[in-house]
Amino acid sequence: MAENGTVADITDGVDGFTDALETVTGGDSLPDGDDTHDADDVEYLPPTTPTNTVFAAALNYHSHIEEVGKTDREFEWPLLFMKTYGSLVGHEQPIAYHRPIVERLDYEGELAAVIGEPAWQVDEDEALDYVAGYTVLNDVTARNLQRLEAGDDDAIDWFSSKNMARTTPVGPEVVTTDEVGDPNDLHVTSRYNGDVMQDEDTDLMIYDTAELVSFASSRVELQPGDVIATGTPEGVGEFQDISMEEGDTIEVEVEGVGTLSNTVGSPDE
Repeated sequence: MAENGTVADITDGVDGFTDALETVTGGDSLPDGDDTHDADDVEYLPPTTPTNTVFAAALNYHSHIEEVGKTDREFEWPLLFMKTYGSLVGHEQPIAYHRPIVERLDYEGELAAVIGEPAWQVDEDEALDYVAGYTVLNDVTARNLQRLEAGDDDAIDWFSSKNMARTTPVGPEVVTTDEVGDPNDLHVTSRYNGDVMQDEDTDLMIYDTAELVSFASSRVELQPGDVIATGTPEGVGEFQDISMEEGDTIEVEVEGVGTLSNTVGSPDE
């Protein structure tokens, strides 16, 4: 639990990460921590667990649909794909660059909701009650692995392009729903080596956070710690002649949630 530049260890007050999320969703405040540490001395891990799933929304902003050259249309339902826990890295951890398999590495800044209690077939008007808080996710993509030629058309390879080990930053932490307020009234900004590349509000999503949570729960029973990334706006590197290289830094800031900062590591990291 982070506050005022320090991190409090609340391990003794909760029965693990899942219990902490369910406590927040149930309306109880988290217990005070016994040990405190300077936030700068803490190693950040992905704010979820190896048993959880990350669900990510594709093409969920009209602006991003337009920049990829697709017809600006709404799908009949949200288009989701999944990312493995092994693909995740924490705040300030290096983004792995798997050369020579990966040739073009791209950023995608997103708001992400973290589920707080089991959710199965929940209605849209109740969906946010199942969210414990929000975090930031950078859906780093191996662009050269994303599209496959399939006759006269292309196929999308979500598995190869989105699930390489240690490539998806998420964090720095989970900020509770009470602190964030309306998730559909936030600003998302991505900075590549200090330059602003993505700059858009979450109210411009095609399917809002509640709709995404409700839809995902109609297909699987969501569990505490599951993450739902809400999609990225325009400004990704692929369409601005940018391919991330070793040593490049990408910061994704979501208003009221925090700033996720990572540097592309060497092939050995």
